Amino acid sequence: MINFSFLGFTQFFALFAFAQIVMAFMLLSPKAKNNEQVKLYCALMLATGFYLLPSIFAAIPDLSVAWWLIFFANNLLPGIFFLVGLSVFSDHYSIKQKHYCLAFTPALILFLAKILSIVTISESEIIITILNNIALLIDITLVCYALMFAIKFWRNDLVKERRIIRGAVISLTATYIILVIVFEQVLKINWPWLNTFEMLMLAVLISGLNFYLFTPKLTSLFEPPKSIATVEPPTEFKDELVKLKNVMVNECLYRQEGLTISKLASHVAIQEYKLRTIINGALGYRNFNDFLNHYRITEVSEKLSCEQFKSTPILTLALESGFRSLSSFNKAFKMTHNATPSEFRKKKVV
Repeated sequence: MINFSFLGFTQFFALFAFAQIVMAFMLLSPKAKNNEQVKLYCALMLATGFYLLPSIFAAIPDLSVAWWLIFFANNLLPGIFFLVGLSVFSDHYSIKQKHYCLAFTPALILFLAKILSIVTISESEIIITILNNIALLIDITLVCYALMFAIKFWRNDLVKERRIIRGAVISLTATYIILVIVFEQVLKINWPWLNTFEMLMLAVLISGLNFYLFTPKLTSLFEPPKSIATVEPPTEFKDELVKLKNVMVNECLYRQEGLTISKLASHVAIQEYKLRTIINGALGYRNFNDFLNHYRITEVSEKLSCEQFKSTPILTLALESGFRSLSSFNKAFKMTHNATPSEFRKKKVV
């Protein structure tokens, strides 16, 4: 009787989570055509939907088409979560082919292990165990990396809704995936209430994610950063903006190593939450580093255009302006001017 009760609750929570996924997929799929971030998120929702099917339908025939779809969806979930973490939580991070290969590797390894188990060659048992362990290790590594990636960019994120998703929903989702992997695949625990608890947590996570995705503006999470428009700032922020401009232009505070938004807020005597609102809402920057890089690039651009600094190495100019490495400087510079620093200097200084 107790098991039946757990089964009923499991099915209810799984159905609830599935309904939330269907809603999110329907709302987002029209935007997926020209947006890689939305496309990956829809893929994550689709894989999660297949993951829920065994908890909704009691009997799915082994090795049937539905069974194989669920098998691949389950094994692709950590990899897709990894790709979503990379794409959604950094404005300038580009997903490369190697990331896709890495994300799909565990599923392919587990597919090979499954084929070997179906063939039932006695000598393949050790190989199957090794393949399963390799896939498991890669899955955990991918999820942990996505979690660390979200945490890394969390502090400098100026978009409130996205920061909430990073700090809460994504962290909880990563923790959920890791716990499921540990309990089900590593420890192989099969308590009657465990699956019910997993479905409850998943229903809560997806509901929370939908709330933050569709209650605020959708553009705050998925749309790429736009060029900063030079508009008259709101009257309510004029005094704060004067302070901010003074420390950035006259004191060149952007050159300071390890400058964070909390340090800047303390320096200009503006509450941090208000400073975030000003930089994001009034000035239009989505990321604190982009705000700092605007001043750094401006300084270097002026020096690259000046005859006085013609013989000064570009690396020296970049480091003096506050950049920590030449690679980060080159990337930010090219995004601003659509040209490398060397090309820019050649055009400006004859």
